Amino acid sequence: MRNPQLKIATEAEAKSMDQEVIRLIAEVRSGWFRLGLLIDRMQRTHAFDVLGFSMHSWMQARLGESSATAYSALRSVRALEGVPAEKLEQIGERNAHALTYLLEQERKSEEWLKKAATLPTKDFKREVETAIQKKTGLAREKLKPFVILLPELVYDSLCEAEKKVARSLSIDIESNPNSRILVWEAFSQWILLTDVETIRIQTEGIPEGGEET
Repeated sequence: MRNPQLKIATEAEAKSMDQEVIRLIAEVRSGWFRLGLLIDRMQRTHAFDVLGFSMHSWMQARLGESSATAYSALRSVRALEGVPAEKLEQIGERNAHALTYLLEQERKSEEWLKKAATLPTKDFKREVETAIQKKTGLAREKLKPFVILLPELVYDSLCEAEKKVARSLSIDIESNPNSRILVWEAFSQWILLTDVETIRIQTEGIPEGGEET
C-alpha cells in the first residue's frame, strides 16, 4: 500500500534506485573475494609487521569478531587460486566456502563453479555434501564443520602435524583432501586413548623431580 504522504518516484529515479540496488548486491556478493585477496596480500607481504602487529594481533585489532569471516574468505581465496576473478565474483561467500570442501580438480571445474554461481546456498551445500558422502561414505547429517582461527605459527605446526600423521598411516591427503577425515579420526582416537599424565608430560615437560622414561 502506498503512503499518500510520500512523493512517488519518477521513472528516472526508480531506474536509478534499481541500478544502485543491483550494484550494491554485486558488491556484497563479491566482497568476500576482495577481502580474501587483501588479507592474503597482507600476510604474504608481512604488512602487519610494518604496522607493529603479528598477523593474529592485526586481525583481532582490525576485524574483531569478524576475524572468522576474514579467515574463511582467505581460505576460499587460496583454495580457489587460479580460478578467474570474474568467475569468483559471481559466487557468494557461503557457496565459495562450501566449494573448498571439494577436491581441487572438482572445485575448480566449470561444472561446480557454475553451480556455485547459480544455486541458492541451501541447494548448493546439499549438492556438495552429497558429493562428499559418495567419496567418504559418511552420511550428510553426520558431517559438521570445524573452523578455528589460529596464530600463524600454530597453524603451520598443526598442518605439519597433520601431514606427519597422514604419512605414518599411509593416507594421501594431497591428492585426496577428503581423506583428512581419516587423519583427524586417528588423531582424536590417539589423544583419547592416551592417559592424561602422558599428555601433560609431553606437552609441559617432565614434572620436577621426575625421571624421563
